[in-house]
Amino acid sequence: MRICEITLQPFRNFAEIRLACEGNRVLIVGRNGRGKSNILEAISYLSIGKSVRGSKDTEAVPYGEQYFDIRALCHDGQRSCQLRIFYSHQDGKKAFCDETPLPRVSDVLGTFKTVHFSPEDVSLVLRFPAQRRRLLDILISQSSTAYLRELQQYQRVLTQRNHLLRSSKREAKRPDENALKAWDAQLAQLGAKVRVQRLNTLAEMQPLFFTHYERFSPQGEEASITYKGPQAVGEEALKTELLEDLGEKREREYKQGFTLSGPQRDDLVFLSNGKSAETYASGGQLKTIMIAWKMAEVRFLELQSGQQPVLLLDDVFSELDDVRARELLGLVDEFEQVFVTTPQELGDNVRQRFDEIHLPEG
Repeated sequence: MRICEITLQPFRNFAEIRLACEGNRVLIVGRNGRGKSNILEAISYLSIGKSVRGSKDTEAVPYGEQYFDIRALCHDGQRSCQLRIFYSHQDGKKAFCDETPLPRVSDVLGTFKTVHFSPEDVSLVLRFPAQRRRLLDILISQSSTAYLRELQQYQRVLTQRNHLLRSSKREAKRPDENALKAWDAQLAQLGAKVRVQRLNTLAEMQPLFFTHYERFSPQGEEASITYKGPQAVGEEALKTELLEDLGEKREREYKQGFTLSGPQRDDLVFLSNGKSAETYASGGQLKTIMIAWKMAEVRFLELQSGQQPVLLLDDVFSELDDVRARELLGLVDEFEQVFVTTPQELGDNVRQRFDEIHLPEG
């Protein structure tokens, strides 16, 4: 599915803007601070129902306004579809498809898919475990609504279990053991389902990631990904393992007041030449890893659904050497619809591939 037109009225720094996206390669040009990144964020809102940056919805409401409104006309090659995400301080957030309200905002997942890259991904995602888990969770949620429901259920159970532990710590007494065991059973069941999906997805992503990293990296460089957490294999074994972990850490949990085992403690670890990229990789290596992962995301989602997601590349050419920039341009030509932002005019070899949209100066 591709975007034919997007309207923000309002959103972040835009009081109103309408962009016609006639071509499949769109280059958005504008000085820093004019809102290029905000346009890509708005597009991804239509895909995942929330900010790809992890920002709160209230932060996307322009100063002095009470709401934001994102609308897009899309086409999947056979029919047109109107998507809309609306948020107001008073009524909260709502999603619409062809002007019909969806039961849940999360129902937009799977309707319209995007993959988003930004320079912040390199510093935030690759350096913080929570952001790496979020990276994987967003990807799986776009391919499986069942996973999203299980993850949300897991988080609700985790919240309740943590509340029990915190309350007991505050009152300086042990929590009710029967109540804790009841939460343990639910946590283990849902946690095993979450871990199975993450591990299976990572197994499919590995070869896709490796293929794209090879295209970008200098000869002799290698990168890989591991999932750090469970040791067991299979849903039942993972469930048993998590129950055992919860039992072993019971006393520590009493003292600390929160859950110490489960998917919320796992980590997606990127390796560069066999060492932690977070610690040892250079800035160029980190950016190459992130670009390769995003390209692999596109291929993964395409394999899952038969349709290619829209690729959103925010300021992706900055700090790329000529070799990697040329390789990236070659990859861009392989995708059905791509949005790229840049703060400045690019060379003819780049511009001739794109339809350009210039944001107003004032």
